Amino acid sequence: MGGHHKKNLRAEKAKVKLKGAKLPKGLNVTKTDFKVRKIEIRTQLKESVLSANNGQRQLNLKEALSRLKHHNLKFRTDALRNVRDAIKAGQAGHLIGHLNELLQGIAAGALDIEQEVRRESFKTLDVVLEGLPVEAVVPFFHIIAAYLRCAMTHVQPSIQEDSLLLLDVLLQRVPSRLLAERSASTIISNFIDMISRTRHDTQHTNRLLTVRLGQGQLTTIKWRTKVLLRLQQILSTLLQQNSQTNSRDSTAGRVVHYDATKVQYYNVLRPQPLDSRDLYSIVGERLRKAENEQLLGYVEQLMPLLHDNWIEVRPQQQQQQLNQLLNVDAAASLHVILDIMAQLWQLVLQYEATQQDNTHELSDWMRRTYAVSFMRIFLQDSNYPYQQMPLAASAQSMSSKKAKKLKTPAAGGELCIAQNLTLVQLVCHFWPQPDDEQSEDYGSLLYYIHQCLRRLDTLSTDEQLRLVAALRALLLDNGAALLQLQAHRMGTVMQTCIDAYVDQQYTTREGISTKVLNLLCQIVQRVDLYQGYGAEEQFAKFLSYLPQLLLKPNVADVTLTAMSTLCRQQNVVFMTALVESASEVFTNLERLLVTGDSCSEESRFENQKRIVNLFYHARNCGDVNQLQATLDQVKNSSESIANYLKSIFSYE
Repeated sequence: MGGHHKKNLRAEKAKVKLKGAKLPKGLNVTKTDFKVRKIEIRTQLKESVLSANNGQRQLNLKEALSRLKHHNLKFRTDALRNVRDAIKAGQAGHLIGHLNELLQGIAAGALDIEQEVRRESFKTLDVVLEGLPVEAVVPFFHIIAAYLRCAMTHVQPSIQEDSLLLLDVLLQRVPSRLLAERSASTIISNFIDMISRTRHDTQHTNRLLTVRLGQGQLTTIKWRTKVLLRLQQILSTLLQQNSQTNSRDSTAGRVVHYDATKVQYYNVLRPQPLDSRDLYSIVGERLRKAENEQLLGYVEQLMPLLHDNWIEVRPQQQQQQLNQLLNVDAAASLHVILDIMAQLWQLVLQYEATQQDNTHELSDWMRRTYAVSFMRIFLQDSNYPYQQMPLAASAQSMSSKKAKKLKTPAAGGELCIAQNLTLVQLVCHFWPQPDDEQSEDYGSLLYYIHQCLRRLDTLSTDEQLRLVAALRALLLDNGAALLQLQAHRMGTVMQTCIDAYVDQQYTTREGISTKVLNLLCQIVQRVDLYQGYGAEEQFAKFLSYLPQLLLKPNVADVTLTAMSTLCRQQNVVFMTALVESASEVFTNLERLLVTGDSCSEESRFENQKRIVNLFYHARNCGDVNQLQATLDQVKNSSESIANYLKSIFSYE
């Protein structure tokens, strides 16, 4: 140790001593006369920086993507928030080139074990889908759909429950066409697996409802209702997509297939069909089942489950004598069960309407398989009309937050009007040709419909829509058969419906008043229904009011068609009222528009000629002199209408 120290001392002494020496003058001044050269970075080499408005360090895009997969909870949640804040700040364009990694990292949060990360990933995905164009997301939608299916079939009940929140985001942000084409059938099968399992016995049904024990705060009934609500939304996307496809096909052109047993009329040229499918639809066409096979699978799996679900939820037979009211959970469950059944029927009827051979095999199979059990479970063994326990009594013992949940429209209100009206429509679908055995059941349905029409002003918009659908099923679709069983009650319902329309008790929201008008116009055009309901004696009030529609700014095309049919049938009541309103009708003729009509002058003139033709048929009704004076006045005002009047009235 001592020798080493002496060596260090000798080394220190050998160093050059500068103590006391002074540096030359001026060498301690910083020079500023040097030249600098600016460094330029090309745009494609710059890294996108995600803004952070919360005072944290800004992250570039690569850091955010890497942190989405970090093992630390805080790092993952911060990365999701940074992506969300960047899109809200208008930086969505920087993400277009990294959507594969971005959506992979965000959608993977649906399978995270931490609930906070799952909820943050759903919020971020909502913002991403809202901020990006649909065309940019379509190539990567399979990533989101794959993680959704994994979450719906996960072994952890909490992840299964939160997968419904991911589905809510897709239902709100993704177009129905994309969701219906890519994942609807798979999602529906996953929904079925969430509330049931396959049974391996000799029973007729192949699914068995599962019980949710000790998994979260949701009971089995609430969990099934929550799942079925999302299933209802998926079915509504399918209905919306099918209706859009059918409307495009109907406007493309009329295609007639040769049939030797019928008299047919053909177009001069057959329209050239256009294939508007995308690459995904063309490639996956062989893997997808036929539409009728898919519908058959939906019905076979869902119908028994819906029946079994209601059997478990409804009041038992020994309780019905004491308490005929439904609790909140039972009312909400009944609401969604009946809506899903109605959607299944609409899907089947939509499919059959598009078939060239007018087949009804699928609907007939549904009636043979489920009609008897449906009537027994939902109508005969239950207390119709359904009613719910008063909310005030059950809400007193709960907190204000829980009490508000009870007042949601999912339960249908205390009178269960939505459920009862949907049940009427379903009964008409299952029994379109009733016999004496169903006479009493239909009598109770008609009585309930009559009561709803009498308190029409108390019904909400959704309830009035369901009422119009029930009226169409009763009065038009099943009208001929029901007139043989319940002629008096059918006439009473028809008279009340006409009075309510003429008195303008139907709301104009959602086109409800127009739907009722179309229904009445279709009924009066059918000779068997028109005579069965009482002909002019029953429809006099409506027929006298019908010409007043020509005095409004617009009129529906179906209304004009009904007026033409009535004139060709020489309906005296309608034609007399038409002649009495001739002066006002011709005054409004130039301003009148037909809904669904193009704005070209040629189409407007064609519709004006349709209205003038009505007066040609009615020229011998009412005050002939008054009609002639009105026609002479029109001939002196409008040249085009005057020339047309001269041509048709000169043809005798």
